[in-house]
Amino acid sequence: MPDTQRIDLKSLIKFMVDQKELSANLILDEGCILQVSDAKPLVKVLNYFFNYLKQLTNHPIQVGLDLMQDHYLLSLLAYSQNETLPAISETVNDVLRQYAARYELQNQQGSFVQIKIYFQK
Repeated sequence: MPDTQRIDLKSLIKFMVDQKELSANLILDEGCILQVSDAKPLVKVLNYFFNYLKQLTNHPIQVGLDLMQDHYLLSLLAYSQNETLPAISETVNDVLRQYAARYELQNQQGSFVQIKIYFQK
């Protein structure tokens, strides 16, 4: 069995926002921990989502991490006037499945774009 590492989603998100010098408002719960064999694909997907939203807005990205009863919810929201959105890569779902996760994209045209990522505990 491969070695697993403990990933604290709050620390990871704060690190990524700092490294990217991203303008973001963070509201992050404690205790959202994943046990993973390789964190790199997850980091790449989160980076992809940050870049995706960053291209749609000049405002700070709203980032929320919620510790729910049976899952963790990572919410990324960008205020955007865009009427149409670029397609999201189909490989994102495959990567997220490795982490017992899935995402939903919500687009309130002319107002905001939100990506919700659900991680099963």
